[in-house]
Amino acid sequence: MSDNIIVTILGSSSAPPQIDRRQSSISIKYRNNNLLFDVGEATQVQMIKNKIKFKNLVIFFTHLHSDHTQGLIGILSTRNFYDMKTPITIIGPPWTSSFVFLQLLAYRLYPEYEINVIETEGGTVLLNNDLHIESFQLNHSDHSLGYKLSTHQPLGIFNVEKAKEKKIPRGELWKLLQDGKPIEFNDNTIYPSDVLEESDLKKTSLVITGDTMIDQNVINSSSSVDLLIHDGTYPPSESKRAKKHKHSTCLDAAYVAKFANAKRLILTHISNLHRDIENSIEEAKKIFPNCEFAYDNMRIILKTKD
Repeated sequence: MSDNIIVTILGSSSAPPQIDRRQSSISIKYRNNNLLFDVGEATQVQMIKNKIKFKNLVIFFTHLHSDHTQGLIGILSTRNFYDMKTPITIIGPPWTSSFVFLQLLAYRLYPEYEINVIETEGGTVLLNNDLHIESFQLNHSDHSLGYKLSTHQPLGIFNVEKAKEKKIPRGELWKLLQDGKPIEFNDNTIYPSDVLEESDLKKTSLVITGDTMIDQNVINSSSSVDLLIHDGTYPPSESKRAKKHKHSTCLDAAYVAKFANAKRLILTHISNLHRDIENSIEEAKKIFPNCEFAYDNMRIILKTKD
C-alpha cells in the first residue's frame, strides 16, 4: 500500500478516437482507494494493460456524453463474468441513476453485486480516512462536473511508547488522542501533543475537470493544487470552435493553471486538430511553463511525504 498518489491516464483523446489515443479515462490509486474518472470506450482494456483491478472500484462521471461513458457496460459485464461480489459505486451528475439502469436493461445484465449510485450537483461525494473528494459545476453540458481530490493532513503520528509510559490503556482513549482530542486520565489532562509526533505526510490535492471551457469555478477549486488535469481539446488557433463547443484550447487551460497558482498542468481530451502538438505545448508553456500533454498509459506520481 503506497503513500503516493498514482495517476494513470488510460485515455487522452477527445470524442473521435485516435490510433494512439483512447477515449477519456483516468485511474487514481491511493492506499486502498481504486478510482476511475470517466470510462470512455476501451477503458477496461487499458485497465488490464495497466494492471488496474476491477474490485473495490469507485467510478466518477464528469458528465454523461458517450465518449466518457461507453466503457461502463464492459466493466460491469467483466465483473459479472468473473463472479465478483464486491459492490461498485458510481458517482455522477443528475440522470446518472437512469443512465446506469438503462444500460443494464438494454444489455440484459443482472449483476450479482451491488451497484451504488450517487448523484451530485456539487459538494462532498466521498470522505474516508484517506481522502476527501468534492464535485463542482463546469460550463460544458447541462450537467458537467469537475472533481477535487485532497488527502488529509494528519495531526501527527501516534507514539505508542509515550502512551504506554503514561499508562494510558489501549482502546478508546488512544483513539481520542489520535483524533486530536484531549483526555482526562488519572486526574490529569493529557493533550494530543503529549503523544503525537510530527508527521512527514503533507496535504496533497489534484483537480480533474473533464470537458469545460475556461471557467472561474475551475480556477477557484484549483487554487494551489499540486496537479491540475484540464481539458486541452483545441490548439490556440481554434478559440472560436472551443467557445462554440464549450471546450478549452491549450492556452485557456494554461491561463486557468496560472490564475489558480497550480503547481503542474496536464492537458487531456486532445483532438486531432493539434496538427503540430509541439507548437501547441510551446505556446501553452509561455503562459504556464510546467505543463505537458497527456498520453495514453502516462503515469504521474504525486508524493504525499516531504
